[in-house]
Amino acid sequence: MTSESQNYAASEHLHSFSSAIKGGLSIGKQYVQLIDQLVDTNDLEELLAAAQQLAVFKLGTKFVQFPHQYRSQDYYMLFMARLLELHQDQSLKLNLNKSNWTLSGGFSSIDTLTNFEFILERSDNGGAFFTETNSKESLFYLNLERRMIRFNNRALVNLFVVKLAQDADSSAIEQAVGPLISLTHYLKQDLGFSVDFGILDANNAAQYYLAENSLPVNVIDKLFVQTEGTDYMLLNMQDHIGATLIVDADTKLNLFARDAVNQQDNNWLFSVEDSKQAVSFFDMLVRYPLIRKWYLENRDVLEVKSDPLVFAG
Repeated sequence: MTSESQNYAASEHLHSFSSAIKGGLSIGKQYVQLIDQLVDTNDLEELLAAAQQLAVFKLGTKFVQFPHQYRSQDYYMLFMARLLELHQDQSLKLNLNKSNWTLSGGFSSIDTLTNFEFILERSDNGGAFFTETNSKESLFYLNLERRMIRFNNRALVNLFVVKLAQDADSSAIEQAVGPLISLTHYLKQDLGFSVDFGILDANNAAQYYLAENSLPVNVIDKLFVQTEGTDYMLLNMQDHIGATLIVDADTKLNLFARDAVNQQDNNWLFSVEDSKQAVSFFDMLVRYPLIRKWYLENRDVLEVKSDPLVFAG
């Protein structure tokens, strides 16, 4: 091999190496620009666009590596915190574990009892689940690309109504859930997301359908027995097969069959009515021990279903 050919080969190699380095640095520059956009923008569409891209961003090449970077699921947490922050809500506190560079979040009213992170949905559907790390309860599913959020009613009950109710009062629980409700409103109003509040929906028109297709005849009877000697009043409904529990002068809980001709037919559901449309079925479970006890004792037939396309079983 001549000296000239050796020089040419070396030059070719160095040009290729230089190009690879520049490519890696260019990817890094694009990454930093998206991070800056996520942190600095006040435009909600720009915020969403940055989070969407960062969640699938492939940082680093064979020639250029970035040892410190967030996980894909952490951008969901950052997006959530920034969206709340842009609405003057800083109730979601972020925690960075510097040993493994992972991000988690918490709420002050229950921060000693819980810790949350997003867990990626590994199917082609994408998205991530907002999950309490100790109990592994996934409270909601968030998909930034498809602009949708769905709450998991079973997990909400498992975590807040069963587990945390043992160590936290109803006020602390409602303070923790409040930002999740606000977040969902912002996603719907500001970014056009498809939303399902589940049992957190406080609208009087909300209908909380049971997972089971039929209701044993004695379930309402059990509630009647439990209300004896209390200030609650349980009445038969006039226009449906079912019953209304009058909790106070302004709040009542209905359990009825929507289109049934007898108690074994399908479409049983709960609804809640109050003048301010501020009370959800979740609130009823958290605030009223009698309702909570009755629901949990008969949960196998009273459990409210979640979106079956997202939460199986």
